[in-house]
Amino acid sequence: MSGTKDVTRDGFTSAYGRLYTTQGRIERVDGATLRSMFLPKLSRSGQQAMCGRPDFVRGQLHHYDVAFDQSKFTGNGTLLLKQALQAGQCDTVPPHRLALEAQLHREWLATCTPEQLSGQPDWVIQKYFGNDPQRPDRSITKTVVGIPFEPTSEYRVSQMREAAEKVVGLHHETARGPQTKVIFMGWNKAAVGKAAKGHAAKEKKEIEAAERKRETERAKLHAGYRCQTRKAPSPVGSYIIDCEEIKDQWPKDADGLTLDIHETDTPGVFEAGFYFGVLEGAMIICANEEVLKRYRSELEREEEGDSEEKGLTDNNWDESGVEGDGSPDLGVKRKMPVSRGGRSSKKSKQSPSRIYHLKLRGRETGEGESFCEPDDGRIKFKDDKFDMFKGEANMTFIGDGIAFTGRKVSDTPGSGGGVWDEYSWRHHENARVGRWH
Repeated sequence: MSGTKDVTRDGFTSAYGRLYTTQGRIERVDGATLRSMFLPKLSRSGQQAMCGRPDFVRGQLHHYDVAFDQSKFTGNGTLLLKQALQAGQCDTVPPHRLALEAQLHREWLATCTPEQLSGQPDWVIQKYFGNDPQRPDRSITKTVVGIPFEPTSEYRVSQMREAAEKVVGLHHETARGPQTKVIFMGWNKAAVGKAAKGHAAKEKKEIEAAERKRETERAKLHAGYRCQTRKAPSPVGSYIIDCEEIKDQWPKDADGLTLDIHETDTPGVFEAGFYFGVLEGAMIICANEEVLKRYRSELEREEEGDSEEKGLTDNNWDESGVEGDGSPDLGVKRKMPVSRGGRSSKKSKQSPSRIYHLKLRGRETGEGESFCEPDDGRIKFKDDKFDMFKGEANMTFIGDGIAFTGRKVSDTPGSGGGVWDEYSWRHHENARVGRWH
């Protein structure tokens, strides 16, 4: 649950069902516990409570609305707190403080969306139907309320249903749509049923409208690029990507997919950085499949050299990165950083081919798990303008033969990502070890 705003007033802040002083963020400790901490003398638990919290005593006195002379507050204030405890000033919380706490919590709930509250069924009930399920306040909510969940959610949905069933007179129904499962609640049974019945169609319509808007905006980007005066046609540039497989499996991650293709010092070979929502990484691309294989082998030999320098060489791997006959070993599992030194800087005329082979590797963006063995694929440009293509590639973590399309929006590729070495075995191992230290 994130994105909510704290509510602050009268020196207190409320958020996530907690009340603490704005100064020092001190929560209230009940009177009996305070007595055991500070009377008859300061206990170890009292020392621990104040450790690193210079505002602890001030905070407790503020919670219990104990007035004191600032000139008498010395040190950490222990003496003042002892006097307040001995006088019984912290035995109970003043009613006006409890009222303020309840009010601030209600105001904080009002800042939360149904999505943000879906994991806290008690707070949902408090926000929309009052604090007492046996005597709900029907004046708070007079319409039907829908609380959305992930379509696969079972536990949270059952918790919400249980909470709703405890509210006297409240009706509820569960509906499943293309992207969400929603529990509708309200005082009118017919209205609740109508909302639940119409949810799937309503959500589908909203999704289609959002998709049309998204496609219109993306088409404008591509059209804007085509209207510009462009450089000599080349695959180099920035592309917006569409992938139905990613859209179907991870609809929330389907926006903002990109591919940025860069030229290299090797004629006819390109490197690219891609962001495919659930997957990000690097590609090497070339129209000539044999040249692509040799380029990959060169990267692997370079990376193997770097790994040896860092003491990461596996003795079971071939030292040269090539098979006995000198041809590239495509089964090698080590991927190397791109070291451009020593490669020819000469540029050759762009290949007329519109079909480019590619190899890709990267990591899934959720857990950060990498795949170091490259997957294969290819892209085919629509024409020699190199501004649209259809592609297909095996993508670890997604599937084999995944189709995708690209539309160019700039001749200048983005600068981030796309470094082959960043998804090497060496980087993968360093990241893995780092997670445990």
